[in-house]
Order: sequence, then structure tokens, then C-alpha cells
Amino acid sequence: SGGPKLPSLPPPRIVCSSTCYRPETDTGRDPWGLYRVHQFTKVEMFGVTAAESGGESEELLQVFLQLQKELFSELGLHFRVLEMPTEELGLPAYRKFDIEAWMPGRGKYGEVGGQICWGGGVNSPWEGGEVV
Repeated sequence: SGGPKLPSLPPPRIVCSSTCYRPETDTGRDPWGLYRVHQFTKVEMFGVTAAESGGESEELLQVFLQLQKELFSELGLHFRVLEMPTEELGLPAYRKFDIEAWMPGRGKYGEVGGQICWGGGVNSPWEGGEVV
């Protein structure tokens, strides 16, 4: 492309915080309906990878997963990592992990983190070191 050259920078990694709302149902007690809306704040990690060797997305997914495992270990949480089956993935995701921690008050595990690896190409300013 004849665009200006960018300095040689690695692809970006971004962390952000967002407030989320998720409706919950109580399928164990009520035959239908919403029983509450759960509000929570989550930290999200995003990364852009090059497509030179074909393994960059998987490598970054593992880096993000390892960061979360280290964080939960340092917090002293008893957790497990679940790789989600392909039928639970939305497009264009091709791999997803959920991290669940033991929640004594609930007597079961609950989701505390996760990673999704999205497929597909994106033209970005970092492609080839040029603005595209």
C-alpha cells in the first residue's frame, strides 16, 4: 500500500474494564422466567496478532490464559480451566476456555474468567509495518 511506515512495534495488547449485566434464571426451582439480573465488572484482554507463521493467535491465547491462571493462583483461588466444546462457540470463535473457581457459598464452581480465540483475518495498521 503506499501508506506511511509505522515504527517497528509489536501488535497491540489492550486491557479494559467494563460493567456487564447478565439475566439469570433459576431452572432448579422455577419452571420459567428471570429471577434476577446479575451485575458484575469484568476485565477484558484483547490482542492482535500477525499472521506470519499461522500460530500467533494460539500463542497469544496461551499467554492470556497463563496470565489468568497466575492471577487466580496468587489470589489463592481453587479453580479449574475448561475447554469449551465447539458447539458452544459463536462465530468467528474457534477456541474458548472458561475458568471457574470454587464458590463455597454456592457449593459449586462458578465462572470467573475465560478466553476466546477469534479466527479470521483483519487488515490492521501493523500488517507489514505499513498503514493499510
